[in-house]
Amino acid sequence: MQKFPEYVLSQAVMTIKAARMWVLAAFMIYCAAAVVAWSQSEHFDFMEAQFGTLVEQFEGLGAWEFILRIFVHNLIASYLALCFIVFFGAVPLALAALNGFMLGWFINWMDHFSGLDFLIMLGPHGIFELPAMFIAFGVGMWRGVGFRMDQEQPGWVERLKRVHCVFAVFVVPLLFVAAILEGRYHLLELLM
Repeated sequence: MQKFPEYVLSQAVMTIKAARMWVLAAFMIYCAAAVVAWSQSEHFDFMEAQFGTLVEQFEGLGAWEFILRIFVHNLIASYLALCFIVFFGAVPLALAALNGFMLGWFINWMDHFSGLDFLIMLGPHGIFELPAMFIAFGVGMWRGVGFRMDQEQPGWVERLKRVHCVFAVFVVPLLFVAAILEGRYHLLELLM
C-alpha cells in the first residue's frame, strides 16, 4: 500500500497524463484568444476599464500583501477551472480563452514596451504561472468534457479526487512561486 504523499503524487501524475490532450487544447485556446485580442484590440475598448478595475485591486499594496493577493486570486481562478465544470467543461474552456484574450489585449495596449520589456515583466513569473493555469484549464476540461469522451471512465467522484491531487501537487506550488516572482517586480509601479 502506498503512503499518502506517494499516492497523491501518483494520482496527480496519472491525471495529468490522462488529461494531456486537454492541457494542450487549453494552451491552444489561450494562444488563439491572445492572437485575436492582440490583432483586433481596437474593437475591445471596454478592456481598458476592466484592466483598470483589476489594477485598482493591487494598487498601494506592500510586497507581501501584493504577493498574497496575487496568489489567492490565481488559486481561486485555477480552482474554479478545475472544479466548476458546468456545461461539460465550458467554464475552464472560457477561462482559458478569457485569460489568453486579456494577455493579447494587454500586449497590444502596451505597445510602447519592447518585446524585451514584456519578457522581463511577464517571463519570470509566467514560467510558473502559465503551466499551472494550463494544467488547471486542461484538467478541468478533462473532468468536464473528457468525462463523456475518454475511453478510461473513472467516475465523477474519482475524477474529483484526482483533480484535487493535481491542485495540491502541481498547481498550488507553481502559483506560489509565480506570486513571489510577480510580487518582487511590483508591475503596477512600472505600468503607472
